[in-house]
Amino acid sequence: MISREGPGVNMIVSDLLDPSDPTMDEDISLNAMPRRAPLRGITGAAAIGLVISVALVGWMAVAVLRQIDALSAANSDNLQWSLSQAEVEFLRFRLAIEQAQQDPAKLPDLRRNFDIFYSRMATIERGVVFRAMRNMPHFVGPRTRVRQFLEETVPIIDSQDDVLIAAIPDLEVRATEVGEDVRAFSLSALVAFAKFSDERRGNVLHLMAWLAVVLVSVFVAMGILAVSHLRLYRLAERRAEQIASASARMHTIVETSPHAIVVTDEFGTIREFNPSAERIFGHSRAEARGRNMIELLIPPRDFDRARTTIFAFIDENRRPDREERHFEIEVQGRDGRLFPAEFAIDRAETDNPMYLAHIRDISRRKSDEEELTKARDQALAGERAKSEFLAVMSHEMRTPLNGLLGTMQLMSDDALSKRQEALLSRMKSSGQMLLGLVNDVLDLAKYEAGKMKADHAAFALERLMKGVVETAMPLAQSYGNSLDWQWVGDPPGYVMGDMRRLRQVLLNLVSNAIKFTRNGIVEIEGEYLNEFEVEFRVIDNGIGIDEDDLDRIFNDFETLDSSYAREAGGTGLGLGISRRLARLMGGEIGAESEPGEGSLFWVRVPLQPIEQPEEANDDSEGGGLKPDHPLDVLLVEDNEINRFIVTEMLAADGHDIVEAENGQDGVHCAAMRRFDVILMDISMPVMDGTEATRQIRSGGQASCDSPIVALTAHALPEERDKFREIGMSACLTKPIDRDLLLRTLAEVMRGEVPLDDDRERSRTVQLLDDRLLSVLLARVPREEVCKLFDRFLDEAESDVMKLAEADPNDPDLAPVAHKCSGSCGTFGAEAMRVALTRIQTGVKLGTPPSREELAALVPLWHKSRAAIFKRLEGIFTEA
Repeated sequence: MISREGPGVNMIVSDLLDPSDPTMDEDISLNAMPRRAPLRGITGAAAIGLVISVALVGWMAVAVLRQIDALSAANSDNLQWSLSQAEVEFLRFRLAIEQAQQDPAKLPDLRRNFDIFYSRMATIERGVVFRAMRNMPHFVGPRTRVRQFLEETVPIIDSQDDVLIAAIPDLEVRATEVGEDVRAFSLSALVAFAKFSDERRGNVLHLMAWLAVVLVSVFVAMGILAVSHLRLYRLAERRAEQIASASARMHTIVETSPHAIVVTDEFGTIREFNPSAERIFGHSRAEARGRNMIELLIPPRDFDRARTTIFAFIDENRRPDREERHFEIEVQGRDGRLFPAEFAIDRAETDNPMYLAHIRDISRRKSDEEELTKARDQALAGERAKSEFLAVMSHEMRTPLNGLLGTMQLMSDDALSKRQEALLSRMKSSGQMLLGLVNDVLDLAKYEAGKMKADHAAFALERLMKGVVETAMPLAQSYGNSLDWQWVGDPPGYVMGDMRRLRQVLLNLVSNAIKFTRNGIVEIEGEYLNEFEVEFRVIDNGIGIDEDDLDRIFNDFETLDSSYAREAGGTGLGLGISRRLARLMGGEIGAESEPGEGSLFWVRVPLQPIEQPEEANDDSEGGGLKPDHPLDVLLVEDNEINRFIVTEMLAADGHDIVEAENGQDGVHCAAMRRFDVILMDISMPVMDGTEATRQIRSGGQASCDSPIVALTAHALPEERDKFREIGMSACLTKPIDRDLLLRTLAEVMRGEVPLDDDRERSRTVQLLDDRLLSVLLARVPREEVCKLFDRFLDEAESDVMKLAEADPNDPDLAPVAHKCSGSCGTFGAEAMRVALTRIQTGVKLGTPPSREELAALVPLWHKSRAAIFKRLEGIFTEA
């Protein structure tokens, strides 16, 4: 991997560069290695202390020298001698006065002695001691009188001889008077000087003591620096060894790397080119170095584009952003070969910035990806081909089955002898078995294609159990077995789930139990495991299953090698499909068995308990509901047998049937007259059923708004979605069941939305969805419910009447239906909501409803309103 951040990239780049290479800049080096913080702090503090200490030593040395100089013997002797001589010079001055008074020729001596005394006093006053003494009380008086005497005597001494001679008597008197002051001045100065000298000596000693302390500090700081430098030296030595070792390892890694590593300067000029780069691109290291990386590695046709897009960061002299560091690009080798490469590039921010590129030849990977893509496309094509094959097989197999089973159903209506009834029963049993095999294969294909989804509808557990027993009873009796069911624990009620697929799973388990049991007992048990999970158990006392076989019986096409298994036959798909359906419903399936003792198969599925719907359908097994008056039916079917079967089924109930052999004939017939309903086959010559439906819906002719029911052997879900999109009202799968056909006709004529017979065949849309209404009642206070309900009744009544009286082509039809359907959904009027949604969808698809469909909303609304009233009355009565 390539280091992408800071020092890591810098180190790799530095390690890649050959320090002995004369082409390398001398200032290219590794980033300074980080030092340990504590050692660095100690060393820095010691260095600062050393500098400060040295400065203090220098300053104090100068101060000491000055003090010593001030106390030097010459200066001291000079000052003391001046003080002692001051009085002597004054006595000489007085002696000179006396001599000049006796001998005027001595006047020059007088003047010279006065000048000497004056100079002596001036020297004393300029001294340091005098500056310290000038404010002393016992010194100020004598000094002032002496200074006054000197100032007054100077004019006399500097006057003419005759003037001086005349002033001598007076000068002698004044000199005598000031003599004591001169003596006092000298003595005070000597005492002050002695004291001042003692203070200076003390200061010098004090400075010397501090100087000693500072010198000790200097020696300590120097010791710390010496120790720190020693440690730094040792650390640097170890670090150098580590860097040399890391550099050697990195050099080995780079040299042996299977991928190309290219180092460039900040302008993109190649500085390093490892052996793998030589092998991949065909350029030698000497040839590559000094060349521009883009110009050397990128095909000429892509120079400009690469420089301004992928490698724009080089021209902009910056580090690439994170998303710019990894990319794929086509590169060119020395021999002109073009191949895809993967780049990982980053910039090392050293003194001389450099780019490090890690390049990998991904030709093989791209080739593998292309092969995988090709294999995937082939697999998808195979899946599509399989789906198409299953659709065709469904049609081709179900079409003759429709003829067989339909004909047998018609024959059973006639008077037959016992032998004929027995033969007919065997024929029907064989036909149903063949239809089951076809359905098993199609269910397996739909599950594997991910096109099978679980339904979520209300049903009664008791009716489910009874229906399974009634369906499997003839098979159980044929093997001499008894078949019954029981419920363990709380009685079964109504639940939400996928009844059809749960029924299919139970029938598969019961059928297996019956086939492997002779003159025995097969029992179905049901039990609530918890509030939302139900377990069904199918128990028999048949031959049982070996423990080694329990894991494989749920595999596809797996049959046990026993006499019973060979006699029972089958494809081995039943249990495999049952496991898939159990998982589809969010459950699981398993088995327990002992050879010779029997078997127990269990299936656990999540089922949410609900209250009993207001109008539970008692005809859930497919019988009862028929059109309430004869219908004009257009049957569009290319197969003569299928036309005959459907015609006979409908004619027996008094319906008028017009036949068309293909879609084009069907479009023509639908344009000539209005039919109550159109039965449309899908796969036909000349024009198929989907195109015929489009033309009927868009033609604006007599039957353009008549319900169209698809008759198809195409059982895959995407086909049904397509039928709804083009305007078909329902879909029946061949072979056609007469009861279901009549029921579907009744539903479409009443404006209801039938469910596809691939779901629970007989279940219609519920009049009232109690679950939605219960949620509303639980979340909204009673007073608010009453207000909302009154408002809902007023608005819905108005909307329904408006829709019932509206013209089918009224542009406001869809908005009103949409508004009303939303309110109906809130209060659980499910059948009303579905009918309104169908009207809305039809308008959007360009197939507006008929006036009869709009008028049918009024009675449906009255039923829905009554059901809601009844539900609310029961709740408020309980409250």
